[in-house]
Amino acid sequence: MRRAALLALLIILFLPAGRSSALSCAEFPTVEQAYDYYDGIVIGQVDKVSRSNDDSSNEIHVTVKRSFKTITERSLILKENITWGALNGPSETGKDYLFYLKQTDGEWENPLCSPSTLISSDSAAPEYLQNKEVALLPAPQPPGDNSTLAENTSIDAWTIGGLVVIGILTAATIVRYLRRRG
Repeated sequence: MRRAALLALLIILFLPAGRSSALSCAEFPTVEQAYDYYDGIVIGQVDKVSRSNDDSSNEIHVTVKRSFKTITERSLILKENITWGALNGPSETGKDYLFYLKQTDGEWENPLCSPSTLISSDSAAPEYLQNKEVALLPAPQPPGDNSTLAENTSIDAWTIGGLVVIGILTAATIVRYLRRRG
């Protein structure tokens, strides 16, 4: 009886196991499937990586170079898993990525199973995305020579109060001078 049980155990050990995956996203979607599933798709450069306030994720500051779905802003702050990140690990400062993003409660997230990936700065987006590019909002213009003095001068309550006092004293001096003279 023991021999039969031992033999059965050895046979079970050498049988091939069925396929299993640690994550439900072991197989990444095609570009077409990802386009339908994710809320925003951008090519962007990572400017800064920092821990979130609750230490549960990274905050990734991204300058958007091209957008292919929904996003029109030129800069984003994304949440990203501390260990997973963009396919092979957390995003790195100074590198360009193709991000597939989800939006939750108004915040963008590079989710755990996203096929976001590192790309070279001069590489093109996948062919499927080429005709789906979304225009980004214009970059904010710094004030130029055509701005007015009021836009460039900060006037606060103390300045205004001082000008009023000087005006009253000047008017009182003129009135006093005119009364003495006349």
